[in-house]
Amino acid sequence: MFNVRQKFEDQWRRAKQHLMLVLLCAGVVWGVFIIDWAIPDSLLDLRQWGIRARTWSGIASIAVAPFIHVNLWHLMTNTLPFVTLGWITVMSGRPLFLKVCLVGGLSSGLGAWCFGQVGPPHEGASGVVFGLLGFLLTRGWFARRLAWTLTSMGVGLFYFGTVVRLLRADDGISWSSHFWGFAGGAALAWRLYGRQSAAAVTKRDTKV
Repeated sequence: MFNVRQKFEDQWRRAKQHLMLVLLCAGVVWGVFIIDWAIPDSLLDLRQWGIRARTWSGIASIAVAPFIHVNLWHLMTNTLPFVTLGWITVMSGRPLFLKVCLVGGLSSGLGAWCFGQVGPPHEGASGVVFGLLGFLLTRGWFARRLAWTLTSMGVGLFYFGTVVRLLRADDGISWSSHFWGFAGGAALAWRLYGRQSAAAVTKRDTKV
């Protein structure tokens, strides 16, 4: 009984330590939003730095678009799933979490630039969120590991409505960044776990 309790406490302590990295990333995004909100638009309007499809300036915006949000509601709707999915991912290793975020951000940004609608800029962390979602939903399948498969099923059921959004092209929603973020996360899962032994990759990713 003591061993079970001690193991649970150790796991919970480790989970809290890993959560700090996810909260730090979310805090940076919130910090950018507060700065943009506090400074008059005449001096600084970060919302104009979003990705504009098929423009030269839009290419440079791929790196900053995930940090920019239109309003508080936009930011809040991205924060909760980012923290939730990010926490699940970071439990397999901090390097892995950062890699998934990077790939999701790049794939969603490039997808929005290449295939997005011309007009309003594409911005927000939703592409990164969908990258995490795509990674977690497919990792269990590629790795053939029961724990990860059950996690994938749980994530899929909990975020079923979010997955359905991939099939919608509502006005004001960057469908292309969502789709390509999801595709980037799924492609990374295949690259890491579909072509190598799951044991070897797990050992590498959990090195902190």
